[in-house]
This record gives sequence, C-alpha cells and structure tokens, in this order.
Amino acid sequence: MKKEFLEKEIWMLTIGAAFQRANVYCVGEEKEAEKKQFKTALYKFVSELVTSNYQKEVNPQNHLKNIWSISKQSEQNAPILTNGKLNFGVSQKMLNLYLKYQWCLGNIPTPPHFPVDRIIQTKLGIKEPIAWTQMEDEIPYLEIIEKARALKDKENFKSLSDLELHLFDRN
Repeated sequence: MKKEFLEKEIWMLTIGAAFQRANVYCVGEEKEAEKKQFKTALYKFVSELVTSNYQKEVNPQNHLKNIWSISKQSEQNAPILTNGKLNFGVSQKMLNLYLKYQWCLGNIPTPPHFPVDRIIQTKLGIKEPIAWTQMEDEIPYLEIIEKARALKDKENFKSLSDLELHLFDRN
C-alpha cells in the first residue's frame, strides 16, 4: 500500500511539472474524463518503459528514443492535445523527472540525463534559456545537456543527474 501511494504521488508530481505552462490540452473542463483516461494510459506507458529499459544504465541514444516514444504514444490521444501530441520538451521533462524520482528512491540506476527546464538552464549559466515547453526536437535539449556535461566534468560530479541534484533548488 505504501509503495502504491508513493508511486501515485510521484506520478502526480511528474505530470504536474511536465504539463505546467505547456498548454497540452486543446479542450476545456468538459473533457475531464478523457484527460484522466489519457494520464492513466500515459502513466502505464511510462512506468512500463522505465521498468523494461532502466533497470540497468541506459545510453543517451536509447534514452532519446524513449523520450520520442512518449511523444509518439501520445498521438493516440490527438483530439484532446493542443498539437495532436506531446512535443519533445514535454516528453523529456516527464520521463526525466519520473526517472529522477525513481533514482532518488533507489529503484533504478543513475539516469543518463535530467529534467531540462528554465530553472536548470539558468543554474547552468545559460543567459537566454530556451522554453522547454516549446522544444519540438532534441537539438536544443542536447545543447543544454552538453553544457551540463562540461560543468559536470569541470566540477568533478559523478553524473549529470548528480550535478542536477546539486543545482536543484525548488525556490
């Protein structure tokens, strides 16, 4: 019961963070049942993706494929989504944040990347942060990851995830 409770809370936090400011839905309150159904199916897809792929370390190329698979999967719910699917930015935030929580709980090994958003970009010293909610592909995302990799190496952090956790500040 405790594990299920924590899992529901983690997913609620993940969805809240990934969907905030992203304007993912094109419909109003009258479609709440469809939104709930979408989030349930999305949880099932993401949790199975993590269970089947992240029990051992995942290389960055496969991680990118997994991010894209979330975007592709979301196309099944195109009528309720603003752009007919979740874009790369929203998909990466969702998967990376869910992985971060699972890693912090000791459920998976270190994730290959971290949730890219405006706050972490600012902490990395990026003067003009890219709106993660508008990322349509991995190009700007990978530029941010490379900037983080350089700082990780300079500061001698074990992983990108360790660096992000060090820089993270909810305020």
